[in-house]
Amino acid sequence: MMLEKVAKALSDKNRLKILQYLGDGQKNVTEVADRLNVEENLASHHLRVLCALGFLKNDKKGREVFYKINDTKVISLIKDLKRNPAFKDLLIKALNEK
Repeated sequence: MMLEKVAKALSDKNRLKILQYLGDGQKNVTEVADRLNVEENLASHHLRVLCALGFLKNDKKGREVFYKINDTKVISLIKDLKRNPAFKDLLIKALNEK
């Protein structure tokens, strides 16, 4: 069931773009919305979905919330996928591509 939720969450292009964008460091909702060229409420929704699955952490600074990748969760997911022979081959292939 959890794998289905992860697959559904990562099947959305905007969520993948968010993860890629946050690879450069933490950002707030406004920055994410501007980058995706979407309304802040839609960006906020995508951020909440990724947080609920544990892929993101948030840090409140005053009235602003900043989001960053939860390295521990992402590494755990990669390790879980690596245990599956089909995914292991895909991961190795992806890591060897430049």
